[in-house]
Amino acid sequence: VLVGDGMADFPLPELDGRTPLQAANTPAMDALAREGLCALFRPIPEGFPPGSDIGNLSLFGYDPSAAFTGRAPLEAANQGIALGPDQVVFRCNLVTLTDGQMRNFTAGHIGSEEGAELISALNGACDELPVRFYPGVGYRHLAVLDAPDGRKADFAKAACTPPHDIQDMAYASFLPDGAAGEFIQEIMDKAAGVFAEHPVNARRAAAGKPSATSVWLWGQGFAPRLESYEQRFGLKGAVISAVDLVKGIGVCAGLRICDVPGATGYIDTDYAGKVQAARDALDAVDFVYLHVEAPDETAHEGRTDLKIQAIEDFDSQVVAPCRELGLDRGDCRILVAPDHVTALSTRTHAAGPVPFALWGPGIASNGAAAYSEAEGAKAGILFSDGFRLVPTMLTEETVSVSALAAGGAASQPAR
Repeated sequence: VLVGDGMADFPLPELDGRTPLQAANTPAMDALAREGLCALFRPIPEGFPPGSDIGNLSLFGYDPSAAFTGRAPLEAANQGIALGPDQVVFRCNLVTLTDGQMRNFTAGHIGSEEGAELISALNGACDELPVRFYPGVGYRHLAVLDAPDGRKADFAKAACTPPHDIQDMAYASFLPDGAAGEFIQEIMDKAAGVFAEHPVNARRAAAGKPSATSVWLWGQGFAPRLESYEQRFGLKGAVISAVDLVKGIGVCAGLRICDVPGATGYIDTDYAGKVQAARDALDAVDFVYLHVEAPDETAHEGRTDLKIQAIEDFDSQVVAPCRELGLDRGDCRILVAPDHVTALSTRTHAAGPVPFALWGPGIASNGAAAYSEAEGAKAGILFSDGFRLVPTMLTEETVSVSALAAGGAASQPAR
């Protein structure tokens, strides 16, 4: 499974009414679509927020309505953080807040080492508060709160807005709300004081880089429980990603996590290292989930040029060599898909159908000309229960558009 995070989009005037997928040069994905099956599926069930947590759970084959307990708990699972019965874990972004606005939800894509320094300083300043911070990758970190006086439900239900949804917007009205909002804001204010004079920010300012002025807490929840791939399918598998969220789902699913030192979650990621990790893993396991974050990150930045570059790099440096591997082996199925739309027009996620291409033994071609949203729509069906897509790939001997169209609750006419 090859995931280009957020690479689906809407038609853009600056691309003459095309989407970035249509505008990008993607010969490898186009070949998979022509030789295999290209249609639409819905990774975000109706009623759920369109995030990578929900979208990737679906792409791993788990029904979010039964499996989802929050984004941060999945990231905590990857870090080996065991949550107690009265603990709630939050995603903790390092952010740049200036002049009352969310200027940068990544603190200028701050590096992991600098981020770890700031998180360490914050832990030292919060000894008397019921919270512990854990460093992650780049700007992405975690905060585990001990819910006082049985207030676990209050913390779990606090209204917290993802910071990437409010880039360059006034943030005051989006601060954490609900019964626990005041305490969460106290933590954020504490971080602002600690970071104001920190040497990391002094160095970044001297270098002309955005400072990490505070933390932003969101995506909270409690420990999830997922049935493993061996229990469900009798299969062993591996996960390759720079993102703790995706690796955390893999941990909960009982899959091997392959760490690639040069994987960054951005356009400078080590694509070749990820592909080599997939090749190596397939010598020992049955299933590999390879995730690339760059299309999503560049869309959040509002950079049409960089999103197209990220899609083209994904195609040439990930999809193309994986297709060659499949041709050499003759026994591989490949699924290419995004986990959701990340719209350049709004710089955030959106729900709705997205295209997938499924290729390999037993996959009947439906005559698609290329891989794109428009070509997927031509199939005439929508795989509405998106979490059934990977199980179909793994368990059905033959897959065709007509079979999907006859799949009852799993599919419906495209709208």
